Formats: sequence, structure tokens, C-alpha cells
Amino acid sequence: MKNRLSDKTAEKRTQIMVTAMQLFSKKGSAATSMQEIAEVCGISKGSLYLHFKSKEDLEKSIYEYIVLRIRDEVVQVDQESNLTPKEQLCKQVEVLLVHFLEVREFLLRQIHENPGAGKPPFDHECANEEMNKALLWFKNKLRSVYGADIEPYTMEIAMLVGGMLGSYIRFLFLPGLPLNVGILTNHLTTMLDDITDSLLRRRPAPLIPIETWERLSGIRPEETRFSRHPLIVIKSLKLQLKELSLDPEVLRDALDSLSLMEKELLGMHPRRVILSGMLRNLEGIAGIDELYGELRTTIHSIMDLFYLSSDGRTQEKL
Repeated sequence: MKNRLSDKTAEKRTQIMVTAMQLFSKKGSAATSMQEIAEVCGISKGSLYLHFKSKEDLEKSIYEYIVLRIRDEVVQVDQESNLTPKEQLCKQVEVLLVHFLEVREFLLRQIHENPGAGKPPFDHECANEEMNKALLWFKNKLRSVYGADIEPYTMEIAMLVGGMLGSYIRFLFLPGLPLNVGILTNHLTTMLDDITDSLLRRRPAPLIPIETWERLSGIRPEETRFSRHPLIVIKSLKLQLKELSLDPEVLRDALDSLSLMEKELLGMHPRRVILSGMLRNLEGIAGIDELYGELRTTIHSIMDLFYLSSDGRTQEKL
């Protein structure tokens, strides 16, 4: 019963954020009252404040919703085993650009109402943490597409790709400019091929060695071994479990636990109690020690980030 209530609360929060984003896109945040948002959502203003303590809190949550939605859809592409790593990367770039197009009007309104420097929509520490995780993901993606020799150039490539993506996204915001997402995706990935080919051919010394980045970003070297997203680790665990000679009931329970974890991680508000319970179900299964340790570490990392950003403090470890 409690889980159903939690699910309904998460669904209502999502409904409010999507509705508010639509209203902000049309009228702007300043011209949209919390009362109007509540009325369109079919709830009282008091109920709205139970979910979001202020309009500023609501706007911040919308930004977080956009980022998490894009991140989750990008990560899901990594599980499409029918695609090559290069095809996955192309699809992930397209997913990113399509999502920015979907929220273009909202972001344009926000930029128009808040020109120049202002209060950032994200907590600075949490934003840095997300950036570190994104860079670790990008390092692994480069390795899977272009091989291990490209890894020392992760930072140079990340800066170049980040700059190109930012420029493309700004162009997508220009009304009437005939830019096609598919063409932009092909152009960016072709440029990435050219950049990596040049680096691997010339082999210059990296401008920013990967070790320096890890040290400056506060990521301990031992943490970089567990940089894959838990959804990717879960997929590997499922494959490994099926190759082991396990009691059918143990195998079924383990696979069910992993499927529940997948479902929870794809939600807007993954619940610590569910993830910790499913992890305990996997304890002691012979033959999965390394992958289980990787999954446990990545789950810890994600939940620490989630509870820090939502409650302002790190909750109890799993």
C-alpha cells in the first residue's frame, strides 16, 4: 500500500512539472501563478505546495526532470545489443538533440526572463557530480567505439564535442532555421570520427591527462572502475546468471530482483528501500561477486546523489 502511494506521489509530481513546463513555455514563469498551475492540474493550491514548496523549487525540479529524462533515455540506448557501439552513439546524440527540441520553448522563455548571469537552476555540488558521471560515461563510450588508445584524449574530445553540441543546440533554438536533427547527428559523429582519427594517427601528448581530470574533479581512482550506469551492470548480471548452474528457483528470484531494480531506476524517484532489498536478494550467489560489487557501488553513488539533491543531505547508505 505504501509503495502504491509513493508511486502515485511520483506520478502527481511529474504531472505538475509537465503542466507547469507547458504553462511556463506559453506565458513565462513570472506571468504564471501557482494558483493557475494548481487549477490546471485539478488540485488545490495547498496540495500543490505539499509537492513543491515554492515556484523556485518547482522550476528547479523541472530542470532536474529534463536532465534525468534525457540521461535515462541515453543510458537505455546502451542496452540495445542489436546496435554497434557506433550506432548506439549516433542514436544517443539524436536522442539528446530531439529532447532539447521538445523543451525549446520552455528554455527560450527562461532565457528571455532571466538574461545574463543569474542563480543557477541546479545545486552547484550536485551539478558537478552529474558532470563527473557524464564524463566517466563518455570515457567508456569513446573506448567502446574507438578502442582503448583513445582514452588519454577523453578531455580534449569532451571539450570539442561539448562545444559543438552547445552550438548546435543554440542553432536549434533559432526560429525558422532549417536544421534537421538527423543531419546534425551525422555531421557531429563524422566530425568525431575525424577528430579521433587525427589524434590516434598523430599521438600527441594529451593536453589534460585523464589522471589530472580525475584528481581535480574529486573522483578517486578506485571509483573509476565502477563508472558504468547500474542499468548496464544489471544487463551484464542477467547474462552471467543465465550462464551459471544455479537452482531454478534461485535463478528466477535473482532475475526478478534485477528486473525490479531496472524498473525502479527508470522511475523519477528511485526508492532506497526497494534497491537495497533487491541487492540483498543477490548476496551470496556464487559466480557474480565482481558484477555484484560493481552494481552495489554504482547504486550507492546514484542514491547518494539523489538523496543529497532532494533532501539537502546524504541519507543512510544501502
